[in-house]
Order: sequence, then structure tokens, then C-alpha cells
Amino acid sequence: MSSNSDARKIRVAIIGAGIGGLSCAVALKHCTNVDVDLYEQAAQITEIGAGVAVWPRTWEILKSMGLEDDLSCLLKEPPSNTQKVAFEMRLSDRKEGFTFRKIFTRDGGFNFHRSDLQGALLRHVPSSCRIHLSHRFERCEEADDAVTLFFDNGLVVSYDLVIGADGIKSALRQYVSNSGELLYTGSRAFRGLVSRERLMNLFPNHRALVNATMYNGKSKHIVVYPINGGKLINIVAFVSNPDEDGKVIPGLEVRQATKKEVVEAFSEWEPEAVEILSTIDNPSCWPIRDLRPLNTYTSRRILLLGDAAHAMSPHLGAGAGQAIEDGYVLGRLFEKLMESSSTNDSEGLLHLIKVYDNIRRPFANYLQKMSRKQGYYNELNMPEFKDVHQEGQELDAYQIVALGSALKENWSWWEECADYEMEQALQILKAQGKL
Repeated sequence: MSSNSDARKIRVAIIGAGIGGLSCAVALKHCTNVDVDLYEQAAQITEIGAGVAVWPRTWEILKSMGLEDDLSCLLKEPPSNTQKVAFEMRLSDRKEGFTFRKIFTRDGGFNFHRSDLQGALLRHVPSSCRIHLSHRFERCEEADDAVTLFFDNGLVVSYDLVIGADGIKSALRQYVSNSGELLYTGSRAFRGLVSRERLMNLFPNHRALVNATMYNGKSKHIVVYPINGGKLINIVAFVSNPDEDGKVIPGLEVRQATKKEVVEAFSEWEPEAVEILSTIDNPSCWPIRDLRPLNTYTSRRILLLGDAAHAMSPHLGAGAGQAIEDGYVLGRLFEKLMESSSTNDSEGLLHLIKVYDNIRRPFANYLQKMSRKQGYYNELNMPEFKDVHQEGQELDAYQIVALGSALKENWSWWEECADYEMEQALQILKAQGKL
């Protein structure tokens, strides 16, 4: 690709300024031959939700993107590169629960409020990236040499590449794949926050003050972990109906719930699980859906990332991390492609789009599948527990060991290095003469 200063820059549009879109903008900041516009339909950049988990795999990416200092100051303790408890796993659908496994990882993982992570990313978006708020994407027309975007305010503009980072309800997805159905997992999640100070005053010896904890039981589970430097405890309580798993159910939306509704759903569980739920004053209820795995993330000049490409259930805490990884890999591919002086602009760009799909789709689709599987294990709904039909039912020693081993194995991906995938991408480019 030409490196001359007068070479026409590649025009790139990013649709959506969530964690995925911002990560992509940050990852492209060193690509001097790329001209980036970031479009967001909202009047201001905000993030819906509370806690977000960042595991070591994603942490290394964020460090490479220059965010380590911004994010380290938001942690309860600075990173020490030592093994710590990520989750204490308890069997809790009985009056006397017990811990059956502790899952360890580097620093125990890194937990943030979603708005803090998004804010850190926003501060690192380069000034050369133009951000357009109150621009709702309506439709596009894709030709061989460009994609023309149409917005609700009348703006019509064309780009060499359009990146769809517009979330689980992506409007761009239909231009890439017709197989992207949203599937209800049969689960709904009650979400809330409690301050550490309040929890300590109410229940001074509560386990959640010490460790991130997962309370497991038949067709239900609760996840609690600290965010905001340990000042807040994020609480998510899942209630599932396996008979509804995998169905396409229109009209499911987030709604307000009540403390009574949440506590009653877990009334037969061990006291400490009920106690933590009783601290939520204004819970919300979220239907948990994922995306039927796509057979491609790209068309000729459109590519998808984040939830637009691979919306997954939250049971591995991988959704935000995979969106960040999408942007990182794309940025690195652009950097390497920009270093080449022998590749035609259009030819190189079209090849880059294909390589992105070949590298990111297999792993992200795999995590989609594993996240759903993890949810089944969290709630004793795998074949190993086919004889477990109700809350509080006793498990034999084999089942308890199998549960702990499966949960640990399903988390093993978080220690792997995303740059391994980057090397795969580079090898493909080199083998095809594009680097």
C-alpha cells in the first residue's frame, strides 16, 4: 500500500460508540493512512449496565492500547501479576450451602463499572477521529468501490469501509448476514448494585466483602463481584426456564423489578445468598439473549464487531472483552497493511476484511457456544445432572467434582494470548503476498 504522504486515505466509518466502537477507534489511532468517522445515535456517549469483567487476555490488549494507567487507578489494588481468586463457587440452593471450587487467575481478574471503561476508551480516541453524535443509521447501499450510508438527519456519505459496532440489535447486520437471529436463552437476570459500606453495615461478615462469589443452584445462580475500586458490589441473579432456551421470542425488553420479586425467587437458598439480594433497592430485569452464530462477519466492504457480530450470554464475562479484541485485531491488521508499499489500496483493504473474518469469527463463535454451555453448568442443567430435578437436591461426590472441573476448564481461555491470533493473521497475509 502506498506510503506517500499525498496518497488518498482510506475512509472508515464506525457505527456505534459503545465499548466495541471506541476500542476500534483507539486501535486505529496509529494508522495514518486511515480517515475515521465515529457515529453514535445518542446525544451523548453513555453506557448502559453496571459491572464488566476484564480477564488477563483482554487486560494485555488494553495495556497494548495504552490504557493501563487510566484503568489501574480504578482498581481496588494495583495489578501485581499474582494468582488470586477470580470466583468462589458455592452450591447454594439449600439452607446450608458450601464452597466446592475456587477459580484462580492473574490478579483475580479486573472488574470495572462499564461507564468507567467506556470513559477511559473515549479519552484515548485520537483527535483525528471525528465523533458525530445524534446520528442514527437508517440504511446503506454497498457497491464494489464504496458503501453509502444514510442517516435519519438526512446525511448521506460514502466510505471505503464501514464497521458495524451497533450492538445486539445491529441495523448493519442484515447487510452482512441473513442468519443473525436473536435467541432467548430462557434466562432473565436481575441486576443491581450495593455500596460496600452499606453491605458491611448490614452484614459485616458477608463473603462478598472478601471474594467475588458465584452462588449456584438448579436453574438459578447469582454472581457478585466488586467494581469501582471496591466501593460498589455488582449483583446479578439469574432465573432460568430451560424449556424456553433457544426460542425466538419478540418483544423481550429490560424492565424494572422489585426487591420482593428477586428475594422470593431465591427464598429457599442459603442465608448469605438471600442477604446479598436483599440489599438491592431498585433491581432491573434483563432478558438474556444471544445471537445465532454467523457464518461471516463481513461482506465486501462492511464488517461487524462486538455484539453486532457475536452477541453472547454473560456467563463467561467475555462479551466486552471480545469486542475490544475485535477492534485490536483490526487495528493491528491495518497497521501491518499500511507498512506495505506494494499493495494496491482497494485490493489490500478487501483482503484485510477477509482476514479479519477468518481470524476473529472462529474464536468469538467458540466463546458464544462456551458461554451458553457455562450457563448450563452454573445451573446444573448439563447431562451430568440429568437426575437433578429440583432445588436443594443432593449431589453425589462425582457430580460435585465434575461441576468444579468443568467450570474451571471453561474459564481456561482467559489466560491465552490474543496476539497468537494476530500472528495467525500475519502469516495468512504473508503467505498471500500482502505483507
